[in-house]
Amino acid sequence: MKRAFLILVLLSLVVIMTSCQKAEEVTITKYFQAMSVGEKGDKDTMTSMAINPKFIKYDSYEIVSLEEPVIEEIALIGLNAKLAEVEKSRKEIGLNARDINDEILDLEDELADARSSRKKSEFRKQIEDSKVRKDEMVAKFKTIIVEKKSLEKKIELEQNMMKASVGRPKMNNIEMYTGKSHTVKSLIKITLPTKEVKDYIFVLKKYSLKLEDKELPRSRYLIVKIATAEEFAQEENSVEEDTMETEEVTEEDTATEEGSE
Repeated sequence: MKRAFLILVLLSLVVIMTSCQKAEEVTITKYFQAMSVGEKGDKDTMTSMAINPKFIKYDSYEIVSLEEPVIEEIALIGLNAKLAEVEKSRKEIGLNARDINDEILDLEDELADARSSRKKSEFRKQIEDSKVRKDEMVAKFKTIIVEKKSLEKKIELEQNMMKASVGRPKMNNIEMYTGKSHTVKSLIKITLPTKEVKDYIFVLKKYSLKLEDKELPRSRYLIVKIATAEEFAQEENSVEEDTMETEEVTEEDTATEEGSE
């Protein structure tokens, strides 16, 4: 009887302690529990909880701090508006490049028909000038394609995070929703099997969505970033590299985009 009573008390304490935890702490705790399964962790659970799951072999961990949530309007609306602007610019630049190309073809025809050296020289100069302008337009066109692709990737990621947060992975009308995102940064002290202690930063995010005035009943935190404190500080302090300098656009990409006009 006493043993049963003691077990009941212990179970009650576990329930009370868990209920007192913040949602962010519960998510972090469950992720560490998943990492402790087997040699490489419970990958399915880790993948369901983190955008880019990372396995850390650990002996113990401590949630040192949990910052207050940063609450913002969801990014999807702004990203879609930016994509519309970029698409408009892409079309304008594509049309300008075509016009200059037609201009070059006309000048080359006139050069072929010209008889005097003076006229030929004038046409050659005009052709060279037009080719310079065309090259500038082609460069702008390639840049805008990269920007468009980058935005499309960000939009896809944002949509996937929103769907995962509200537990509706097959939601088709996600762009119709408005709401807020809640981002939380947590410092976690992890003791490795070697007894080395490392500081890690976990960034968590959830979405509170509504359609018109109707709010979705629930949402959960996702882990959107896992990094050592050093890695996190380096990323925070460094100037983000422009994706237009790192992502290559091939001639095939350009031709495909031009052909869609």
